[in-house]
Amino acid sequence: MAQAVRRPLRRKAQDMIEGASRRRAHADEGFSMVELTVAMLVLGVLSMAIIGLVLQTQSMSESNRSRIAAANLAARELDIVREEFTRNSGAPIAVADQGVVVNPHQLTGQTAGQPLRVDGTAYTVRRTSAWNITGNGVSACEGGAMVKYPTLRVQVEVTWKDMGAVAPVTTVAALAPKKDDKVAGTTGYVAVKVTDALGQPNPGRRVVVFSATESRSGLTDSSGCAVVQVNPGASGTMYSARMSDAGLVDITGDPEPEKVVGLVERGKLNNNASFAYDRAMSLRIHFVDTAGDLVADSVMDGQPYTVVASEYAGASGGRMLVADGAVVTLTGLWPTQYGAYFGTLPPPGGYDTVAPGGPGVPTIEVEVPTP
Repeated sequence: MAQAVRRPLRRKAQDMIEGASRRRAHADEGFSMVELTVAMLVLGVLSMAIIGLVLQTQSMSESNRSRIAAANLAARELDIVREEFTRNSGAPIAVADQGVVVNPHQLTGQTAGQPLRVDGTAYTVRRTSAWNITGNGVSACEGGAMVKYPTLRVQVEVTWKDMGAVAPVTTVAALAPKKDDKVAGTTGYVAVKVTDALGQPNPGRRVVVFSATESRSGLTDSSGCAVVQVNPGASGTMYSARMSDAGLVDITGDPEPEKVVGLVERGKLNNNASFAYDRAMSLRIHFVDTAGDLVADSVMDGQPYTVVASEYAGASGGRMLVADGAVVTLTGLWPTQYGAYFGTLPPPGGYDTVAPGGPGVPTIEVEVPTP
């Protein structure tokens, strides 16, 4: 009886041993195709993540190296300007007279006026000098007064090739002339306010102030104010101001608008001039039939149409033009809302309008009446 019981137990144990052996043998056969595919997919995802992290780290490292080099160039430029500013009694005025200069001090062995090269990267150093005068207001453009002892604000901005979305390196210093320097008493100052299409301060805009005998320039600061030092005659000199940034216009569409500043006297600040100045927009007009399809160019060639601006200078925002085809593109426009219609009389049902902004060129479809 005992022997009969032991026999099934031995058989069961043997079966368990054989089953374990078969499982080990199956495991030794390797991955199945599904398991191999999943493993390769996981490995690919991890590899892409690691490669992306490496590339991002490398890009950040290169960007940091460029910023360090740019900061060193900016500090170098300010050091040179400080030395020039204190060289003699006439140096502060000479530095201020330079206004806006690009790459004024080259590195050893490099070409004057060209970008400065450091470790194979080209850097552009732009220096702006303007007298810091507040007058009676927050900025020189908001209040006029006798100018007794101004300081010179020097800003150095360094950019480089392929900097992408990285911000330029900017350094600012305020330089105070010595009491016996030839600054107060013989010089005058013109402050020009520049705003954009929304009436907000427009920084970084170049302003040229000129008379019959001299021309000087400056850049608007964060408040949209540019202060330019001038040298009027003993009884004062008449000056004007002009904007000259590429791609920008005033409300009349003029890319280089001018305004009379008026009489500038020695030791005084004149802030009579201001400009609304912004990047020009384009407008495209499609002349279509009642079905919305473009008409033939021959239909519109020589035909009048009217463009209406919501903001304008003068008595009316409407302007009659002559088409030369079914598609017309207008450029150099003040950025505001525009409408357009066929002929010279607005249609009874109104006309379509479009505002600046958004992707592409703003487009208006103008329906052409059927003959």
